[in-house]
Amino acid sequence: MKPENFRADAKRPLTGEEYLKSLQDGREIYIYGERVKDVTTHPAFRNAAASVAQMYDALHKPELQDTLCWG
Repeated sequence: MKPENFRADAKRPLTGEEYLKSLQDGREIYIYGERVKDVTTHPAFRNAAASVAQMYDALHKPELQDTLCWG
């Protein structure tokens, strides 16, 4: 599923939750020959996915917009 399907307004950045849902789109990911069903919960990927999700959430915090956003 494309990330645009999770947003009402395509001009705003994803939220962390929307980002994580966008990763659950059936993509084929393998590590050490094992297929990863969900990168958001697999031990090898979940922390990285959660870190990126936190960055997306930070984009929605008014006190951080001047620091993180431009335009």
